[in-house]
Amino acid sequence: MKISMNWLKEYLPVEHNVEEIANKVSLTGIESAPVELGTDLSGLVVGHIIDVKPHPDSDHLNLCQVEIGEKEPVQIVCGAPNVANGQYVIVAKNGANLPAGKVIKSGEIRGQLSNGMICGLDELGVKEKFVPKEFQKGIYVFPAEEQPGADAKELLGLNDTMVDMDITPNRADTLGMRGAAWEIGATYDHKPSFTKPEIAESKVVKNNDVKINIKAKDLVTDYLVRTMSNVTVTESPLWIQRRIWNQDIQPVNNIVDAANYVMIEFGEPIQVYDLDKLTDKEITVEMAAEGHKLELNDGNKKDLSHDDLVITSGGQALGLAGVQKSSVAEVTSDTKNILVESAVFDGTSVRKAAQRHDLRGNASNRFEKGVDNGAVSESLTRAVQLIDSITNVESISQEIVGVQTKDEPIIIDGKISHINRLMGIELSPEEMLKIIDRLGFTAERNGDEISVSIPTRRWDMTIEADLIEEIIRIFGYDNLKGTLPSGHETRGGYTPIREFINKLTSVLLSEGMDETINFALINKHEVEDFNTIHTNLTRLLHPMTEDHEYLRTSLVPGLIKDIAYNQARGNDNISIFEQGRIFDRKEGTDRPEELEYIAGAVSGNVLEDSWNTTSKTVDFYDVKGIVEEMLMFTNSDAEFEYSATDQISNLHPGQTANISVDGDVIGYIGKLHPNYQSDHNVADTYVFEVNVDKLLELNRKQVQAKSAPKYPSITRDLAILVGKDISSGQIVKDIFENGGDYLIDVNIFDVYQGSNIESGFKSLGYHLIFQNANDTLTDETVEKSFTNIKNSLVSKFNVEVR
Repeated sequence: MKISMNWLKEYLPVEHNVEEIANKVSLTGIESAPVELGTDLSGLVVGHIIDVKPHPDSDHLNLCQVEIGEKEPVQIVCGAPNVANGQYVIVAKNGANLPAGKVIKSGEIRGQLSNGMICGLDELGVKEKFVPKEFQKGIYVFPAEEQPGADAKELLGLNDTMVDMDITPNRADTLGMRGAAWEIGATYDHKPSFTKPEIAESKVVKNNDVKINIKAKDLVTDYLVRTMSNVTVTESPLWIQRRIWNQDIQPVNNIVDAANYVMIEFGEPIQVYDLDKLTDKEITVEMAAEGHKLELNDGNKKDLSHDDLVITSGGQALGLAGVQKSSVAEVTSDTKNILVESAVFDGTSVRKAAQRHDLRGNASNRFEKGVDNGAVSESLTRAVQLIDSITNVESISQEIVGVQTKDEPIIIDGKISHINRLMGIELSPEEMLKIIDRLGFTAERNGDEISVSIPTRRWDMTIEADLIEEIIRIFGYDNLKGTLPSGHETRGGYTPIREFINKLTSVLLSEGMDETINFALINKHEVEDFNTIHTNLTRLLHPMTEDHEYLRTSLVPGLIKDIAYNQARGNDNISIFEQGRIFDRKEGTDRPEELEYIAGAVSGNVLEDSWNTTSKTVDFYDVKGIVEEMLMFTNSDAEFEYSATDQISNLHPGQTANISVDGDVIGYIGKLHPNYQSDHNVADTYVFEVNVDKLLELNRKQVQAKSAPKYPSITRDLAILVGKDISSGQIVKDIFENGGDYLIDVNIFDVYQGSNIESGFKSLGYHLIFQNANDTLTDETVEKSFTNIKNSLVSKFNVEVR
C-alpha cells in the first residue's frame, strides 16, 4: 500500500520528510520504503490548444498552436489521433526532461518548427494499463479548464511523495488511508482527524423496491446497498483520477472511480452496478449454480463452480463476490440509475475463488486479509456522498440491509505488572495508558488491572499478547535496553524416541550406509507401490505439482528414486537409508497418523576388486545382516523372526521376508521385483523397511556383565535333508527350543541343492555349540540334547538326518 503524503495531510500534520517517516514506521513493525514520484520530470506545463491544422507534408501529423503561459502561443507538431482544438493538455517545453533520460528540444519535423511536445500519461512514466482507455493511444486531455502555463506535474500528482508500506497479512487495517493514518499518527503521537461522511437529507427517499436475498449466510457477515437515480456518468475530476492511478488503478468513469477512491480511503471494497440491468431489481448472494459464468470486460468468460460465492440477479451472475465484477451490469456512459454495494465476505472463500480463477486484485487482496465490519455502513455513505459531490444525482435511497453484524469492540484485560514483566521493561501506568490512547484505543484502569477496548478497525487483536506487542512497538524497539535473561534453567536433551532413532541411524552409518532425506509428498503411482500398511491415501487439496500430490505411505519409493538418479549418472554402488515419517489415515478420518519408520536400499557391489579380494554383488543376506545388526543394537528382549512372503507385489516372491516379533509384523526385507526394477531403470536392488514406533514399544534387556567361561565348549555338526519350502529360520528356531539349557549358538555352514539330492529337497548343515559356564559339560548331556533336537526335527519337518 502506497501512502500519499499529500493525501495524508488531510488527516494528520505531516512535519517530516518521507524518508524519515518510512524509517520510523519500519521501526514500529511495518517495513516501509520512501517513494518520490516524478524525480526525472521537469518542464511540464498546462497547454491550451487554440488552433489545429494538418501538417502540409504529412497525412497524420498536425500543427498545433498552444498557449503555455507565455506572451505568444507556441507551435507544436503532434501526431496523436485524439488531438483537437480547445483541449487542455500536458506540454513538455523546450529543455524539458522525461523518463529514461529523454530531453525535449525545439526543432523541425518535416520542415515545420516544433517548440516542445504534447504528452500522454504513459510518456510521463504512468504505466499504460493505468491510463484511462480513451487516452491510451494518444495524448492526455485534462477533464476541466486549467490555467495555461500552470505546473502540470503538480496537477497530475506526479510531484507527490509516498510511503510504500509492505503490509503483512495481520495488518490489513493499513490497506486504507484511514488505517495508515492511525498507524503513522500513533508513531508520531498524533491522532488523525476524520470528517464523518453525510448525505444530503433532501435527496434521500424512503421507498425503494430493491430486494436483497442472502442465501450463503455463513459466508456473508454484512451486505448493505443504496441506490441512486438519474446520475450523470462522465469523466472523473482530475483530483480523483491522479490519486487512483498513483495507486495503480485505472480511471474508468466518475462512478467507478469514486468506488475505487473510497476503497483506498477506507480499505473497504465498494462495488457499483447499473440498476436498470438487474432483473426484477433483485440481488441474491449465493453459491454459484450449474451454468453460471462470469463475463469479463475483455470478452472472456469464467466457468463458475459450486464453491464460488456469487452476486446474482435473475439467475445471472453479476460478479464473483469480493473478487471481480461481471461486465453484465457494469456502469457505462449510458447508465442512469446505480446500485452501490458495501459488504464483508468470508476471506477464505474470496482467497480460494481468486486463486481458482486467477483473478486476484485490489478487492480480493483486502477481503482475504480482512476488512473492518464496523466501517461497512460509513464507507457506503462516503461512496454515495462522493458520487453526489462530483456528478448530478436526483435521489438516493435509504440504506438497504441484506445482513448486518453488530460492530462490537474487542475487550482485552491485562495487568500492568504482567505486561511489564513480559516486555522486560518498567513502564508507568501513565506511560502505558498514553501509548494505548495514541493507538486510538480506550482503557479503564483499576489499580494494577486494565481493560482495553479495541475498535473494530483492529480486528487482528484478540488477546493480551496482541496488546503487549502494540505497546512495545509504539514504545520503540530501539528504546529497549540490553538485559541479561532471568528465569529457571531447564535441562536440554533428546526425547526417548529421538535418542532411539539416533542409535538406529548411527548403526546404519557405521555399516557404511549414507543417509538421505526425501520429500514426504509423492505422486499417485508411488504412494501405492509399497503401501504395506494398507492405509487410506491422503491427498492434498491444492497440490503444487502432480509429483507432490500424496503423503507417502512408505519410505522405499523415495529411496528407489535416489538409486535410479545415481545409477543414471554412473554411480552404481549405492547403500543408502532414510529415517522419517509415513502417514496412516484410518477410515472415516481426515487427518492421518504419523508413524516413524526407517528404511534402506542397497544396490551394486558390497566388495570391490582388490589385490586380495574379488568383487561381490550385494545379495539378500548382506542386507539381512545390516538389519540384524541394527535390531541387535535396539537391546530388545524379543526374538526377531524372518518369514518368507510373496504378498508384497513389487518385491521378488522368492527373496522377500517379513520381519516379525511375537507374530506382529514390524517390517520387511527383500529384492525388488525384476519388472519393478525395469520400470524404474534400476539394477538389482535390495530394500528393507522397519516400523520404529513398534521397535520402541519392545521391552529392553537388562544388560549384565559376566566373566569369561572357565569351562570348554562342545560342538556337534548336524546335516539334514529337508523340503525346499522349509526355511532355515524354522529349523534354527526348533533347534533352540529343543537344545536344552547349554545350547548357546547355532550356525548354518552348508546349503546344497543339485545332483545327488532328490528334487524338491535341500541339504542343510548346522554347527551347534554347547557350553556350561559353571561346570564341565559331559558328552552324555550333550548327546541327550542332540538326540532331542534330531527327534524333534524328524517329527515336525520330516527331515532325514544324514
